[in-house]
Amino acid sequence: MHDMGGARPRASTRRHIVVAAALLAVAAASGIAWAVARNEPQSESLGALLDRVVAEGAPGALVVVRDGDTTRAEARGLADRTPPLPMTPDARFRAGSITKTFVAALVLDLVQDGKLHLDDPVARWLPGLVPHGNAITVRQLLRHTSGLPDYVDDPRVLRAPARRWRPEELVALAAAQAPAGAPGERFAYASTNYVVLGLVAERAGGSPLATLLGRRLFAPLQLRHTAYVPGAVPGRSVHGYRAPSHQGVVTGEPVETATAAWWAGGAGAVVSTAEDLQRFYAALLRGRVVGSRLLREMETLVPAGRNRYGLGIAVFPTPCGPAWGHTGNVQGTVAVAWNTRNALRQVVLAVNTYPLSPELEAAVRRLQIAAFCGTA
Repeated sequence: MHDMGGARPRASTRRHIVVAAALLAVAAASGIAWAVARNEPQSESLGALLDRVVAEGAPGALVVVRDGDTTRAEARGLADRTPPLPMTPDARFRAGSITKTFVAALVLDLVQDGKLHLDDPVARWLPGLVPHGNAITVRQLLRHTSGLPDYVDDPRVLRAPARRWRPEELVALAAAQAPAGAPGERFAYASTNYVVLGLVAERAGGSPLATLLGRRLFAPLQLRHTAYVPGAVPGRSVHGYRAPSHQGVVTGEPVETATAAWWAGGAGAVVSTAEDLQRFYAALLRGRVVGSRLLREMETLVPAGRNRYGLGIAVFPTPCGPAWGHTGNVQGTVAVAWNTRNALRQVVLAVNTYPLSPELEAAVRRLQIAAFCGTA
């Protein structure tokens, strides 16, 4: 559900359906390596860079850049092809694995209220759900060091992405695979961790995940266009398009995907807008969601391929310094939320197709870096 390119290679099946974010470059689901090319020209405008993204095959794309009190917002192409719906900077879209930062913030908020602890074993809350549940802690789930394999690697998920999967079914798919390592041994990105965390939060918080996210995060932060939506997205929103591919190579034109994403669950089912995502990360990174002690826990990082990963938040190297945030990729939509550590500069972009051809990947990367580094 997420893309952290660089930690461990993925099979072609994985590349097709990752709940990660084809841009997260942290060692996760889809495994695209978003290497920073420091010698690439960065003098084009945001509009020109978006035009390039659409020209290389994306139905549509949007980018919103906030720098202090100044905001620039651009969009090109279509949010939906049938009937034609223009892409706009304020469009709602599936955030994919950016959901993981929301779920991490929710868990830390529950920790802050004393309802659970970071070092609680999973078995305390969900006895018998996962192998070695007595040895796997909440902290390890948040950091992807639990050793749990990823249910997204199971071909049954690829064959039935629109099925109404229950979280327990997804965890069972993962439990049937070989472990990615011993608990606490190493970073191994797996959306399974966050599906389990969603169940832990429900047990500790005493309400469904959608209710907890709404009550503890979306409403207090006035995220009016953000919701947890594993089913079909209601109303007007960005529709994702999935390109046919073979062994990771795009072989044809993208076709529309289902808007439901039951298989994403607590790992990737949040729907949001660029403005709401920037509001959320600004509040989080400035200590207005959890207190300073837990924010330091969240920002304590482990190596994750080319990048580093904390508790539900990733750090990406760029030519102008580290970018804090997450990326997402679900149901044919790729999303990126990057911030400076103090959130004074923020970039959110979304592109509604996946997988990406090499040309489209390069065009998105240029847009991403130019927007974050202020060179466009």
